[in-house]
Amino acid sequence: MRKIKSCNKGFTLVELLAVIVIMGILMMIAIPSISRIIEGSRKDTFVDIAKSYANAAMTQWTADGLTCEGTVSSAVDDGDYYILINTKEAAKDRLPVLVDQGGKSSWGNRDVSGYVRVHVETVTEATGEAKRTTKFYVGLTDGTHGIIDDDTLTSDKLQKGNVKMTLSNADLKKVQLSLADGTLNCTKDTTTGAYACIDVTPVRPIAGLCIEDGGVADYVDHIDINTVSFADDDWETISAAAKSGNYPYQVGDTKEVDLGALGKHTVRVANTSTPSECSQANFSQTACGFVIEFADIITTHNMNSTNTNVGGWPATSMRAYLNNEVYNSLPSELRSAIINTNVISGHGSTAGEVNFTSTDKLYLLSTAEVWAQGHTYDTSKDNTRQLDYYANLGVTISNSSGAIKQYYQWWLRAASSAATSIFCYVSSYGGCGYNTAFNTDGAAPAFRIA
Repeated sequence: MRKIKSCNKGFTLVELLAVIVIMGILMMIAIPSISRIIEGSRKDTFVDIAKSYANAAMTQWTADGLTCEGTVSSAVDDGDYYILINTKEAAKDRLPVLVDQGGKSSWGNRDVSGYVRVHVETVTEATGEAKRTTKFYVGLTDGTHGIIDDDTLTSDKLQKGNVKMTLSNADLKKVQLSLADGTLNCTKDTTTGAYACIDVTPVRPIAGLCIEDGGVADYVDHIDINTVSFADDDWETISAAAKSGNYPYQVGDTKEVDLGALGKHTVRVANTSTPSECSQANFSQTACGFVIEFADIITTHNMNSTNTNVGGWPATSMRAYLNNEVYNSLPSELRSAIINTNVISGHGSTAGEVNFTSTDKLYLLSTAEVWAQGHTYDTSKDNTRQLDYYANLGVTISNSSGAIKQYYQWWLRAASSAATSIFCYVSSYGGCGYNTAFNTDGAAPAFRIA
């Protein structure tokens, strides 16, 4: 009898690998295309949102539904008039109904802010007849994406190519005219529902726009930046918010940072206050303003390859390492946010030495920035202050657990005034310790963004 051959032959390993490779290639081709389609759709939606606000403004303007100091829109003088947009809850009862007409961002349903600008101009035609024209422009942003008001582009001509995917601080200043907390410099009559507006040169605002004296050009400190949280916001948003003074971030908030070869690490908000002492001469700026520190040990390094503290912090190999290799390993957007800091550091016991001053991007903390009042052997302890984070925890030399980082000792920038080769460090239990400069301990630097 003839045997029937089996048809259950399986795939070979080579065939399976070939299929996987082909699928991978197809995915590499398809994913970017799908991403472009999604982004294009979001841009289209964002444009539709902006146009909806402009159309709502046009409807109210045409119907004389907005007034400025008692003058209806059909009777105002030539010029530019602004109608404010702000979808934050706190702003809704202070703005015209326009705020409900457009909706929120197509990226994550984030709040949007901006304005519709109404340009009124009377033109004398060739016949000698005066013709009044009204054009509508719009500026809108969700804090990251935006449409910039363009003198040559009316709202009806907007398209997705006009959407900017990243906004600089200068862009934000062009778009956002409201306060971040929604507290606007205008009033609403609860009986009539009318809005009072302020005559500000060079801008004559219509009801709904409220800006402080000085006009748009000087409206720098109150930019409405759409923040979410310290953990979620990008560094450009965090930097702009910190500089404006309007942000939801709290001392102790954390965020992950990728340092490339040094791995991923956690930073935290260590300080947000700037007391009057920060303006004193010879006062270190290291614990003034918006200070961020690494909450964990990012690497280990000696304080000085030569066993000396002569020259203090400015002369250390640790400082050179942090401000070169470590700084360059930070994401570029974070490097752009970091500002120079005037750093005052204690000196050792070498005759003739006084406290040292340096200018740094990254710096180590001093004893007084960790423990209240600092340590006796830190000669710069009176030239700085305790960071808000450690002050909130009540960290002192005798109550030091709040200074623990991974139960690993980490360097401070203060040379010990009792020796010529020793620097201070925070011990594994949070107390103050001392080590010779060529020994290897943890590095947990800090930096400022405002």
